[in-house]
Amino acid sequence: MTALRMLAAAFTAAGLLAAPANATTFIFKSGGAFLDSPTGNVAMDCGTVGADLCTDVDALGFNYSKDGVNFNATAYKYTDNTYSARDATLLIQDISPENSGLGALSEGGIRDDQTQFGSLEAIEFIFDSQVSITNFEFNAGDDNDCSGPQGEGPCGDFDLWIDGMYFATITAVDFLTDIFTGTIFEFRAITPNAGFNIAQFEVITETPIPGAIPLLLSGLAGLGLASRRRKKS
Repeated sequence: MTALRMLAAAFTAAGLLAAPANATTFIFKSGGAFLDSPTGNVAMDCGTVGADLCTDVDALGFNYSKDGVNFNATAYKYTDNTYSARDATLLIQDISPENSGLGALSEGGIRDDQTQFGSLEAIEFIFDSQVSITNFEFNAGDDNDCSGPQGEGPCGDFDLWIDGMYFATITAVDFLTDIFTGTIFEFRAITPNAGFNIAQFEVITETPIPGAIPLLLSGLAGLGLASRRRKKS
């Protein structure tokens, strides 16, 4: 009986130790919201307007860190529509005015600061470990919502690749609540005359159970079985 009580207590403890998932929101636009800025490799004002940020060395991208979540964001321009080769390009964090965010800037013009199909552009996020990402906000050209005026074209569709494999074709909308899980997420613009910025998303991480807990449970389970066998004999 003692062993069984210990086993039940261990399972209860394990349930308490398996804390719920943690959610962290990263915001790449301004507009009065809390703004998450990259660390290192930052050049101020990319030749567009305002206090926008861009990569100093494009291949290094931007690094972000918050609440124990770390990732690198890099912009790419593919060499042709077979998507077999790519080069790093300028990643801009367009923070002025409000409805903007992260975008690729390979054409270098003030009206080209979205991730655009016309330039075969993409943004890739690489996390330190597996996460789930959700609650996206996308913005279009002219620093408007995807549903707003579209003087620089609509947000359009993108192909989402997760950990190097095609996952789905998705429409960039004002708010996207789908949940995607992996370590590497690539957003490829695929709609002609369209482009998008990523204004924010939420990262969900699981709190791991300490490694000793499974060993403790298996050991106590063995004690419980041994105790039952002794009683039967």
